[in-house]
Amino acid sequence: MDTASGAVTQQTFSEGSIASVGGAQTVGVSYLSLPPAAARLYRLLAMHPGADFDGRLAGALDPQGENLLGTLEEAGLLRAAHGGRYSYSALAHGHALQQSDRTDSNADRLAALTSIVWWHVDRATAADKVISPHRWRLSPRYAHVPAFPGDESEAMDWLEPDRANFVQVATAAYESEMDDAVLALAEALWGLHFHRALYADWKAVDEIAVRAAIRRGDRRAEARMRCQLGLRHCELDDFAAAKEEFTAAIAVEPPDHQQGLATDLESLALAHYGLGEYDEALACVERAAALAPHDRLLSHLRARILAALGRHDEAFADLGTALKHVQDKEDRYHEALVLTSVGETFLRAGEPAKAAAELARALRVMVEMHRMVPEAVVRGLLSQAHERLGDRAVARDEAGRAHAILHVLEHPRETVARQRLHQLG
Repeated sequence: MDTASGAVTQQTFSEGSIASVGGAQTVGVSYLSLPPAAARLYRLLAMHPGADFDGRLAGALDPQGENLLGTLEEAGLLRAAHGGRYSYSALAHGHALQQSDRTDSNADRLAALTSIVWWHVDRATAADKVISPHRWRLSPRYAHVPAFPGDESEAMDWLEPDRANFVQVATAAYESEMDDAVLALAEALWGLHFHRALYADWKAVDEIAVRAAIRRGDRRAEARMRCQLGLRHCELDDFAAAKEEFTAAIAVEPPDHQQGLATDLESLALAHYGLGEYDEALACVERAAALAPHDRLLSHLRARILAALGRHDEAFADLGTALKHVQDKEDRYHEALVLTSVGETFLRAGEPAKAAAELARALRVMVEMHRMVPEAVVRGLLSQAHERLGDRAVARDEAGRAHAILHVLEHPRETVARQRLHQLG
């Protein structure tokens, strides 16, 4: 079997495997009645590796593809669902793949799969230009793909129906040795995975991407993908595993790629910070700052480390620099993160009233932007601030809200949050 057919998990059905002879005959008769263009689309859409697909995908296989979907639906060969999505029955899918094996060349099937893969890459890229507008990129697709015409929450909602498909597309692309597509897709999906806490998808896609980068011999991409995986470990508080990934990223990063190395070092600093290795974390940040002197957000991480070391005045100075930078860029998410750190630093400095005020500002943004894990973090810190202010009822309420979020997400911090809630009675 050709590579493209193998990439859709060898879904070709034999004649004898079709359970319903009557159903098979109906599908066969419907297929034979199709115009040639609709029949071709029916066969090649079956190369899609997921369970369903957005109808606009048909346009990637035929300029009139979206118009032909109605013909396939009327013939009973495709099922339409809410939101302009379509799917095959198991019977029709097997028949379509069988007919494609008989009718289409290996080159035609591979071309169809390639178009399907890049359609998903470009969809994710368009959304990511809105989701993560300030992130540096390796993929050249960002220069050519128009941004999604909406805000970041709308962009993530736009991608959500294809979550499972993205994992399947990454797998199919890797199996067909489309390593450049795998890497572009993984880079474009990082913002969705991070902000929506899609940890299983994140792991699946980025592990495939690491293998693709290694096979391709692309050290920059390997470092990038290892950093993305490491940040997933950080989000799940597995800082030892994160440290391993970031260390591996630094080891493979080409020495002339200073931007990448700065990111690797910044990421390693996060792992050291999570492990309580504050001196090592500070050393990494200083090295990163020397490589990327214009990256003002490094001052935010440096401030967090300084605050943990008890150097509060220096921490507040760096937080002021970081806050001005994100406000000038109108980056509300990172502004809320910096405000969270300001509040945490006030807590460390023994000023819970000031901490509560800054954390309340951060919370409004996190709630509005539907950033669930950061919201839980802010509520946990607010709980501490109100407890120190003597308002135990508010402290318990915030702790309960933080726990509820982490419980829904099945996050590793849920256990600690539950213990905190019990301590507050």
